[in-house]
This record gives sequence, structure tokens and C-alpha cells, in this order.
Amino acid sequence: MNLIKALQNRKRVLGINERNLRYIRPYNRRKAKRIADNKLLTKIILTKNEIPVPQLIASIGNYAELESFDWNMLPSSFVIKPVTGLEGGGIEIFYNRDKQGNWIKADRTRVSLEQIKTLARSILDGKFSLHNSPDKVFFEERVKMPKIFKYYAYKGAPDIRIVVFNNIPIMSYVRLPTKQSNGKGNLALGAIGAAIDISTGITTNAIIGKSQPVEFIPGTNLRLSGLKIPYWNRILRYAIEAQKATGLGFAAIDFLMDREKGPMIVELNARPGLSIQLSNKDGLKWRLEKAQGLRVKSVAQGVRLGKDLFGGEIEEEVENITGKQVIGFVEWANLYHKEENLEEKRKKPEVEKVKAKIDTGAMITSVDSNLAVKLGYKEALDYFNKFNIPDNLTRSQAKELSKRYGATIENHEDIVDLSIIHSSHGTTLRPMILFMITISGIKYEVKANVVDRSRLIYPMIIGRRDLSQFIIDPTKKFNA
Repeated sequence: MNLIKALQNRKRVLGINERNLRYIRPYNRRKAKRIADNKLLTKIILTKNEIPVPQLIASIGNYAELESFDWNMLPSSFVIKPVTGLEGGGIEIFYNRDKQGNWIKADRTRVSLEQIKTLARSILDGKFSLHNSPDKVFFEERVKMPKIFKYYAYKGAPDIRIVVFNNIPIMSYVRLPTKQSNGKGNLALGAIGAAIDISTGITTNAIIGKSQPVEFIPGTNLRLSGLKIPYWNRILRYAIEAQKATGLGFAAIDFLMDREKGPMIVELNARPGLSIQLSNKDGLKWRLEKAQGLRVKSVAQGVRLGKDLFGGEIEEEVENITGKQVIGFVEWANLYHKEENLEEKRKKPEVEKVKAKIDTGAMITSVDSNLAVKLGYKEALDYFNKFNIPDNLTRSQAKELSKRYGATIENHEDIVDLSIIHSSHGTTLRPMILFMITISGIKYEVKANVVDRSRLIYPMIIGRRDLSQFIIDPTKKFNA
């Protein structure tokens, strides 16, 4: 409760009564709330406005339709939902189907057709509906989680919430399912809520459950701060477009991320909960007041205003929180010369400064052979070249040559390993050399393969094996 009291003392926190009186009643008209409360209607309107949503498979409106429904038309993987459900009630996700015809949930529980029918009847009876009134059932495609979230979410898909007011995104967090929450992104059940900086799309603070601060994924050393949310600008843009399409003045827009299709809106909430303030360690009140009355002419301007006004964790703060430097896709790298006798060292600069590409798609760092010669490794490269290894090999040839010459080549004091590299141009066998480099003020050693990169834009690429102490921000501009 200390976190709640701290926010209240700062007089920035928004309470339920103030939310209802000052923001929901004046800004969310009855028609707009009707759209948000009806997931099928939301899906229709967003689709009409070319805003991506999970694909609708089928729906059941009453008991007669339930009895005549063709259950065999459902795929092995799908989601069942109530049309006017509240707080995730009645939603079940199925990942596959076994040989006996049972559908399989994330926790590997088997669910029979009769059990699904029972759930559908409960939904039709209004057990999970907003006003406890008769409801409808619908089925939609299961969104397939991107690999980036694999170790952050326990047996469930994380969802991203953007609070939007006056066509400006003002606060965000990602809800991460845990073992405690049984794979559901519900903070009341023990899920994690990790704040997302509006400006950068990078996670900062986090809580588990309703208010307990947390730094790591439970049972791991995986830090919750520093996670870069993919498609961030697209998410912000879709959130504003959804607000415009539905007429909601104050809303929470919930997204799921598909590994192939990107972000998709799964729900609009006309009465946003307030736990997002605890995750962000900040209140909504001052942000709403700041956004109120601003004239927002376009979606692009709304995104820009959100980032400028509410990008609360500037780059330096993110670095302090995560203990990592934030770098872009291109950075200056200083490569240190091989230590030689003092007389030789005086004749050349201590370092070579080059533009390096930060390449998360490559595992291993690579340095241009001409640059390696400048740094004092000519003798090592000449030694490697004596073996006359062809530039273009088959995979089997590369393995055979590595086995044949590896031990001999690695006898050279500067060659620490051989690397087999596969690319669209074929397979090559390259020498590996240890280089001392500095990037963004951090000096460390990398083991890089050496190859002729004279026809490429960058004399050096830094692979993900040597990027563990950095956060990669694709939006960060290169300071030439």
C-alpha cells in the first residue's frame, strides 16, 4: 500500500469517482460506450476503419443457434469470448486439439465439446456480462505470441494497454501472465503490470498483483525494465485511430501482438481501471489535465504530443533503471590497435573510429579485413591466407576444412577460433580475432570474424552475442 499512498500524497492519482464524473460522463457518450461494451460491434467498426483486429470465426446469439451450431467448423486453435464480457470473464484460449477431439488449453488441460457447450450456455445466460443480462458467444482466431515475449509471459499472451484521451496517448503498460495468475494477464490474480514509456516504447517500472513492486520475472534473473515493445509507433497510431472511429473521448485500448500480423486491438474499455497508475508510479490526473483542451489535428500530431508530453522516462532514466546503455542501429565504435612496441605505437593513433552497424540479426561480430590490418593484425591474416581456403564453400566443405586446419590455424597467437558463416552468398570459413572496442562509452572485448567488407556500407557489424549490455532503440538517430 505504500506505493498507493505515495501517489496520493503527490495529488496526481485519479480516483474512481473523479474518473466517472470528470472524464467518463462528459467524454464518453452513450453510443460510444455501447460500441466499447460490445466486442463484436467493436470488431465491425474497427475493421471498417482498417484497424487490425483478430479475425472473427463464428458467433452464437441464442440457445437455438447453440443447438444447431456446427462445432466441426472450429479450427484446432481459437478463442471463445462473451460479446459483453467483463474483466476477462468467460474467455478461454485453445491451442490445439487431440486425437479424441478434445481441445487443449495453455496449461495442457483437455476440454471436451460438452464442456465448451457448458461454457457457451453460461455466456448466453449472462454469467460474465457487463450488466448480468443475456449475452452472445463469439469465436475468433488465436493470436500467436511473438518470440520476444516467450520468457516474459507464462502460458499466455501479454496484452498492451494504451490510455487515450483527446486523441493523445497518455499512459501505457503491458500485462504479463504469471504462474500465479494461471497464465492470465489479470493483476488481481497475480499477473505483472510493467509500465511502458510513451516516448520510447521501453518498459520501466513494474508491479505484480495489485501493488507489489517487482524487478524480475519471478524465478528468473530476467529484468522487467528495458523490454522494447515492437511496433510501438504503430500501436500508438492505432490507439488514436480507434478512439476517433468509436467516438470515445477517454478510453483504454487493449492490444495483442501477433508474430506475423503485428499489433491487433482486442478490446476497448470505456471505463478504464486505474492500476496502470501503480505500474507507472505516476498518476493519470495531471496527464489528463495537461491533454484536456489541446487541439489535435491529426493522428501523427496526437502521437507526437503523447511522446513529447508524457515520455516520462527519458533515455538517461531508462539507462539508470536498466543499468544498460541505449544505442541505435548505427553507432560510432572505437577499435584499439594491437599492442606493439612503444616506437610503433607512437606512429599511429591509439584507435580507429568507424561506423558500426548494430545487427541483432547476426550472432557474431564481423570486422573488415582492411580495418584489421590497420589495427595490427596483418601477420595473422597473412598466416590464415596461406591455407588458400576458398571464399565460397558448401556446408560440408566448410566443416571438413575447419576440422582439417582448425588446430593448426589457431596456433597463431592472434587467431582464437575459426567461424563457419552461412549467408545468402554461400558458406565461408573465417578467422576469429579478439578486438578491444568502445561503444557508447563502454569498453569491452569482442571475438569477431574477419572478412573483406570493402564493398559493404559498414566496416563492422556487431552481433547480438556482444550486445547484452545494451538496449537497442531503432528510433534513436545516429549522431554523425
